[in-house]
Amino acid sequence: MKTIKLALAAVVIGMATVATAVEKPKMNVIPISNERAIVSVLNENPAYFEVSILAENGDLVYYKQTSNPTTDYKQIYDFKNLADGKYALNLKVNDTRVINDFEVSRKGIEVGEARVRFAPYFDYKNNELKLSYLNFDKESLNLTIYNNNGLVYESRIGRDFNITKGYDLSRLESGSYRVTLSSFSNEYQFDLVK
Repeated sequence: MKTIKLALAAVVIGMATVATAVEKPKMNVIPISNERAIVSVLNENPAYFEVSILAENGDLVYYKQTSNPTTDYKQIYDFKNLADGKYALNLKVNDTRVINDFEVSRKGIEVGEARVRFAPYFDYKNNELKLSYLNFDKESLNLTIYNNNGLVYESRIGRDFNITKGYDLSRLESGSYRVTLSSFSNEYQFDLVK
């Protein structure tokens, strides 16, 4: 009975550690005029922030990375030079992304709801590749594995929300590999040495 209680306590402590290790940035986009908005970001722990604005066609309109780790960021953005259309304001803090869609028109700036997305978790031990990913957008996902000579393995993962997979890599030759999890709009990479 003591062993069960001890094991349960270890699992609870492990889950609490993982839960607190995930960044939880908060981003607010507040229009202050027809052409300007305040973007403010708060994060629990000091980190580098990457802020970008993408046009609906995928063109990068703006990019900035903080020069030092910080817990907060505030900037007034002037959108008067942006063409009317839909845009996405992206904030990246470590493995967490916050996406806030907005639209620019002659009526002003209309801001949508923020969405939080997390990068996948990859782990490689004892010839086993483990992958875990929350597919909030239910995008069609593919997994590919490359070595220096090119494509070694390819798999369609599907559109499920909760992705948890394990791959036996024992038959692969020794060497360096790049694992890519990709969809139409996202790509994540993990490098491993076998």
